[in-house]
This record gives sequence, C-alpha cells and structure tokens, in this order.
Amino acid sequence: MNRSTARAIDIIDLVAESKESMTITEISKILDMPKSTAFDLVYTLVNKGYLEATDSKNKTFGLGLRLFQAGARYLEKTNFYDIAHPVLEEIMRKTNETIFLALENNGRLVYLDKVETTSSVRTYCQIGSSHPMYHAGLGKAILAAFSEEQVREIIKEEELVPKTQYTITTLDGLFKELDETRKRGYAIDNREGEIEVFCVAAPIYNAMGKAFAGISIASMVSRMEADPGRVERFGKLIAENAFSISKRIGFRGDTLYKV
Repeated sequence: MNRSTARAIDIIDLVAESKESMTITEISKILDMPKSTAFDLVYTLVNKGYLEATDSKNKTFGLGLRLFQAGARYLEKTNFYDIAHPVLEEIMRKTNETIFLALENNGRLVYLDKVETTSSVRTYCQIGSSHPMYHAGLGKAILAAFSEEQVREIIKEEELVPKTQYTITTLDGLFKELDETRKRGYAIDNREGEIEVFCVAAPIYNAMGKAFAGISIASMVSRMEADPGRVERFGKLIAENAFSISKRIGFRGDTLYKV
C-alpha cells in the first residue's frame, strides 16, 4: 500500500465526515501526521479539485467539486440513479417537458440527469454543471428542507445576484419564498433563472432524512400561463414522484416538508 495515497484518502475521508471545514493544523493533528505532509497533500488535492479552500482568510478546506462529480458518475451506476432515471422518463411522458435531477454539493446545485423531448424547453443547465441554489426551483426545493441557520450559511457564501428582473435578491424575500414552498409542498421558479423558463421542483431525501437532491419540471412560461391549472398539477406530480423516489431509497418520513 502506497503511504502517500493512503494518507490523501484519509484526509478526504476526514474532511467528508466533518460538519465544518478544517484547517491543515486540525487535519495533521487528528490524523497524526506532520503538518508539512498534511500541507503538501491538502494542496495537491486542492489542485486536483478534490478539496477546495472554503475560507481563504482562515485557511479552511472542504470537499471539492471534482470529488462530487466523480461521485456523480458513480451514482449513475448505483441504485439511486437506476431508481430515479425511469421516474424522470415517466414524468417527461406525462408532461412533454424537460425533467431535471440535481444534487446539492457544498451549497450549490450539480445537475446529474436530464430527460427532454424535441418540443421541450431548452435551458443553460447541462449535466455536470454547477449553479447557485437561490434562483433555481431545484435549489429552493432543497433549501426549504434546511434549517434557517443552514440557509444563512449557504447564502453568505453566495451573493444574491439577479439573473433576471424576477430573481429574489434579498434574504428576507428568499425566506418568505421558502416558507411558501413548504406550505404548497413544492418550489417554483418563475423566470428567476432564465427569463422564458418556469420550473416546479421538489426535494429528494436519503435514508438519514437529509434532502440531498431534487427533481424538477422545466417549461416555457407561455405554456404555463396558457393553462392556469398547470402549475398546481405539475407541482403535485413532481412532489409525488420526489416522495416516491425518497421512499424507495430509504426515507422514513411521511411528508416532504414540515410546516
């Protein structure tokens, strides 16, 4: 067994299990390795994208996107992907719209899967791409499952930049929207991320009861406005299927949101 490789994996495991980002001093102390060794390994992992600096001032580190993307590729071959993908296809057949599956990673969305038809809406979201959570239906669906403290922690790392004139750009406005999301049972993105796109979304929970992913239906605003009942029908459909996926991967709750 290569000692350096084993130590690098130990560092990834340690950071992954920690609730907070960690300093090199903390890593070296817990793993009982020289600080110089920890320094070299941490920055090698940062350069490769498996760790990332979360606070340049305090020099703390968390998991990097590359690690998550590698995990996403693994998920494609696991039970979760096998369960979720056919559901996305079924929702597409029922709605004739684009259906997305995304995962939360360090307060951002990473898109894992997409099912679309030739007539469905085209969006800038591509498989493997990473986006902020605050202006996306998928992001708000997951944020609504988090505590206020968790949301504040995520948002402080992400400036609320308007993507369109409809984007929510204040924390108070976002909290109000998340409260409405919990009450209705699904999230709405009404032209907040893309000016012609309307989305409804719902969270997916794992066996530990954590909202870690979500699914959404993306449609043209014009099609949603042409049929006033479409939002509620799509919302209920996406919520029912998100709950079904959650149950099938071990979620033991009885509702998507606690109001």
